This record gives sequence, structure tokens and C-alpha cells, in this order.
Amino acid sequence: MAPQQIGTPIPTVFSGEFISPAMSIPQGSMAPIIQWTSIEEYLTETLTDDGLLQQIGTPQNLAYTRLMATNPGLDPNTLQGQIDISQRYSLNSIYYSTSGPSMWFSRENWLSVESPCGWFGVTCDSNGFVVEFSLRENDLFGTLPSEIRGLSALRVLDLGDNFSIYGRIPQSIGQLTKLRSIILDANSLGAELDNSGTPVSLVSNAVPEEIMNLENLVTLNLETNFFGGQLAFNLISPLTNLESLNLRLNYFTGAIPSNVGELPKSLLILDLSGNTLTGTLPTEFGLLTQLQELRVAQSDASAVPKGTCIDANSNPKGCITGTIPSQLGFLTNLKVLWLFENHLQGVLPTELGNILTLRELMLFTNSLSGEIPASVTGLQNLEIVDLSTNYLGPALPLPFFQKPSLEVLSLGINIFADQFPTTFNLPKIRTISLHQSINVTGSLPNTIAQLTTLNSLDLYSCSLASTIPTEIGNLTALEAFDAEFNFLTGSIPLELSRVESLESLNLNYNFLSGTVPGEFAFLQRLTFLDLGFNYLTGSVPPELGFLLQLEVLNLGDNSLQGRIPNDFLGLSSIRKMRFERNRLTGTIPKQLGSLEKLEEITFLNNTVTGTIPPELGNLELLTSLDLAYNLLTGNVPESFAQLTSLNFLFLEKNKLSGIVPQGICILIES
Repeated sequence: MAPQQIGTPIPTVFSGEFISPAMSIPQGSMAPIIQWTSIEEYLTETLTDDGLLQQIGTPQNLAYTRLMATNPGLDPNTLQGQIDISQRYSLNSIYYSTSGPSMWFSRENWLSVESPCGWFGVTCDSNGFVVEFSLRENDLFGTLPSEIRGLSALRVLDLGDNFSIYGRIPQSIGQLTKLRSIILDANSLGAELDNSGTPVSLVSNAVPEEIMNLENLVTLNLETNFFGGQLAFNLISPLTNLESLNLRLNYFTGAIPSNVGELPKSLLILDLSGNTLTGTLPTEFGLLTQLQELRVAQSDASAVPKGTCIDANSNPKGCITGTIPSQLGFLTNLKVLWLFENHLQGVLPTELGNILTLRELMLFTNSLSGEIPASVTGLQNLEIVDLSTNYLGPALPLPFFQKPSLEVLSLGINIFADQFPTTFNLPKIRTISLHQSINVTGSLPNTIAQLTTLNSLDLYSCSLASTIPTEIGNLTALEAFDAEFNFLTGSIPLELSRVESLESLNLNYNFLSGTVPGEFAFLQRLTFLDLGFNYLTGSVPPELGFLLQLEVLNLGDNSLQGRIPNDFLGLSSIRKMRFERNRLTGTIPKQLGSLEKLEEITFLNNTVTGTIPPELGNLELLTSLDLAYNLLTGNVPESFAQLTSLNFLFLEKNKLSGIVPQGICILIES
């Protein structure tokens, strides 16, 4: 009998019965009918190319050499010998093909004489067959060799988050017919890399047709790679057990094929986000009635968008256009719908209200218009709703503010023209955003205190005209409060100092009066404090110097008086400090020169006196220093020549004397 051809399944015959690799070896079994004269012959006829095996230094040659060094006595004429040879050689080939000796983070027991079942990342069943191979986040660098076919019982392949597995998925993967999960996310598959690991070009046919043979496949995750070209759903349609298909963040182009409706009816998750897909949403999506998650956004929600959908002439490019098909209403099992950052137009179809299971509705950054249908606002299981950056309105969808299941509600940058709600039933809410809703009027009600789970409240550039209710101090989970560009009046409530979770407070451009609360010193998590462009009076509270995490402090454009505190040494994280256009007096504290992270200082248009502290020359990161329009005297410090990061220096309209140090002139010229 002639030896088997390369890549064909390996038959072993005992007493005339075919024994598959998934079966255990019978006791007292006879030797196979096929006789191999050596391990080398067995490998070259079943798993590998003879030329690669013999060529010194190839991964295949190194894998074979290591196999012969650790296990030279394996017998290719017994089933157990064939299993051991195939699995060891296959794993050895992967090891050397992906820079195992030099790059892998963990390689415990690899290439040892011990069973591969004890090698790091390898899991076997009770018969010694490798059923799971997982080297996630292990710094693999290289290509996947065709010899992976030797793991004939493999069910789970997880090599995700290695970033530098590149090239093509080998055709031989189609022989691993027991595979249930292929997880190759966060790599460089579909691209060629240079020696530094930088992608230099895309490769064609990186997903082989042979993947159609994997009839047991349940999960296919190719997220965050370099796969490109048009979507070939014909390769996926035969996978009748597939439940999850993740192609997010790749380089697929062109229209979504209408045969998307021929994808397996078992499919629960389909993610096409973060590609450069064009055309319209096929109505055939409505045929995938078991879908629970559908994502066709231009980018990933947690990633930087690959580009804008609009070209220089305001025409859509590289994104989905047209309307949202009403057929999506047939997806009555859907929990997640992402269609954001496209150029979808028209109204929201009322049929979306048929999806009673819907939890996430992410349609932001499109060109949708009109009222939000009552059938949509009435969905009772919604947890995350983001409809921002569209043309929706003018009525504010008040039912959303009465939805106990809701956790995130983002409606900003639309054309809503309505009153801000005064009642809420949002016991789980974490985020509310009406960012840049300039025609939303009314007041900030004291009932806001009911939102005790709220982390972020974004009311930037609305038209709210009221005081800030003292009850806001009850929002003990609040981390960010932005009410810039409103018509808020009255004093800043001291009760805000009770919100110890607060990290960012922006009340810029309002009509607030009274003093800056020194009690803000209790807000030890505060990193951003902007109270500029108001009518605040009194002095700058020295207690602010206790805000160890503060990075930005803006008290500019108020009516603050008195001296600049000397007690700001505690602002060890401060990067920007702005006091322009106030009535501050006294001298610039030399202690500011010890705040080594400072990048920007502005005292423009005050009545500061004295000399410029030479200690400011110690601020190596300083890029902007504005001391113009004050009453400063003396010389410009020679130490300013050390400010090598300085881009802007404004000293005009003072009473300075002497000459500008030569070192500063050199900085300006450079």
C-alpha cells in the first residue's frame, strides 16, 4: 500500500477497522497495515513538505530536529506513535514559526520530553489528544504554519492578543474539522510585517476557502487584524453551527452583500464594525431572526474612528448610507444594535419597536431626522441609548427619562427644542448627555437628586436658566459634571464639596456669582476645575492647594481679588493654571517654579506687581507663559533660557526693564 498523500487524513487499520484519531487505542491492537520506514518519511508524506523539513533553519527543520532529540523512539507504525509524532511536530512547528525561543512570554515545558498535554497553553482530553491550544497574550511573532493540521482533534484555537501573527490563515486549517472556536483577534493577519513588526502591505486571500469545511465551528473571531477585500459570506454560509462571527476592525471594503441573509440561521452575533463598508444596509438582515447582536458601525465604540464619513464636499465616503431598513424589526431576539458613525438618513422605523429584547441602541453620528417613534421610546428593556449627533427632534423623548432599566442616555447634538425634564425614574442611570442641545431650556430641577447612581451629567451648551440646586450634593456617585455655556445663576452650592467622587467640574461661561468654595479641597479626586467666565468674587482660596490630583485649574475671566496664594505647592499634578482678566494683586509666588508638570500659566490682565520669579525657569515642560498687562517690574530672568519647551511668551504692557536675555532670543529663533 502506498503511503498517504500530504494533507490527507491519516488512516490506521486494526483488524480491518478504521480507527479515527478521536478514538482511543484498543488493547492488544495490531500494527497498522501502512508501514513507514522512519519518522521523517511519515511526516513528509502526511504533514509537511520534504523540502522545508530538510532545509536547515526552517521552522519545520527545527521542529523535526527537536522531535528527534527528545523523542527519537516514537514508532510511526502504531496509532499512539502517529498521534505523538503528529502533535509534537505540529506544536514544535508552531513554536519555531512564531518565534518561540526568542519572543514568547511563557514557554513552560515546551519542547520537553514530557507529554505536550503538560505544555503551557495546551489542553488534552483523557485520550491524550490536544483539544485546546490557547496562547493568548503570549508575544507570538510570525506566521501560522500549515503543519497545524497535525492537531486533528483540536476544538479550540485561541491565539488572540499577540499582535504580531501575520500573513494568511493556512489552508490546512480546513482539515481541523472538530474545531468549535477560532479566536485570532488582535493580530496582524492579512498583512506582511517588516522586522520591526510594522505592517507594510496587505495580502490577498488571507482567509482560505477551506474554512468552509469546519462544519462544527461555533465561534470565528478575526477582530482587529488586516483582512481586506470584499466580504465573502459564501465562505461562512456552510458553517451551519456558527453562532458568533466577529470581523470588527479590519480592512474589508465595498458593499455588504445581499447574501448576508444566507448566513447560518444559528448566528447570534454578527460584528462588521470598524471596516470601510459602503452602500446601504441590506434588507436581508431581517432574515437572520436568531441574531442577538448586530454591529455595523464605522468604528468600534472603544476605538479611535478610522476616518470621517464625509469628504471635503460633504459627500459620504467609506460608510453606510441610505435608511435603516424596516426589516430589522423582524430581529425580535436582538439585544444589541450598533449602526453608529455612518451616514444613515431618514426617520427611525417604527418597526424597531418590535424588538422588545433590545438593550443597546447605538445610532450616534448619522444624519437621522424626525421624531423618535413612541414604539422605540416605549421599549422596556433598554439599557444604553445613544442617538447623539443626528437631526432628531424637536420634541425631547421624555419617556426615556422614565425608564427604570436605562443606564446610559446620550441625546446631544440634535435639534431638540423642549423643556428639560423635571421628573425622573432612572434608578440605574450612569450617564445623561444633552451636550450642545442649545434649544433645551428650563431649569436644573432639585429632583436631579434622585439620580443617585449618576456618574456623568453633560449639559454643555444647553439653555438652562436657574440656580444649581443644593440637592446636587446628593449625587454621591457623580464623577463628571459639565454645564458650560448655560445661563446658570446664583452661587456655587457648597454641597458640591460632598460629592467626593467628582473628578471633573466645568461651570465655565455662566452667570454664577459669589465666591469660589474653599470647601472644594475635600474633592480629592478632582482633576479638572473650570469656573472661568462667570461673576465670581472674593479671593482665590488657598485650600485649593490641597487638590493633589488637580491637572487643570481655570479661574479666569471673573472678578477675583487679593493675592495669589503661596500655598499651591500641593498641586503636584497641575498642568494648566489660568487666572486671566481678574483683579488679582501682589506678586507671582516663586513656589510655582516647583510645580514641575506645569505646561501653561496665564496671569494676563491683572494688577500683579513685583518681579518675575526666576524659579519659573525651572519649569521644563512649560509651553505657554502669559504675564501681559500687569504691573511687573525688573528684568526678564536669565533662567528663562532654560525653558526649552516654551512656544508662547507674553510680557507686554508691564514695567519691565533691561534687555531680553540672549538665551531667550535663541529659543525664539529656533
